[in-house]
Amino acid sequence: MQPQHDVENILADCFLAAGQSVGTAKPLDGDAVAWWRMRYREAFARALESGNAWTEDRERVIAVGRYLGARALHHAGHRPSIDLGAAQQASAEIEAGCRMRRQDG
Repeated sequence: MQPQHDVENILADCFLAAGQSVGTAKPLDGDAVAWWRMRYREAFARALESGNAWTEDRERVIAVGRYLGARALHHAGHRPSIDLGAAQQASAEIEAGCRMRRQDG
């Protein structure tokens, strides 16, 4: 498979996982989705280029995607939707945890 095709599949799987966590509780604003897509398209492309294998990491990355959705929902609080700010807060929180794990591993 082509790396760009792999990245699009990874994004689709991760967004599906995040959506499973959010469910029907709140809609996601378009700018939040666009920001996530841009941010993680670049991150996943770098990861694949550095030798990571989606087949080996899929289960863990999907679990992180579910957690990302849950944290975005949490950060949205009483707002009617998950906006860009909530998405960014969730990403910062999740990415900090991933960096700590990578340093410990």
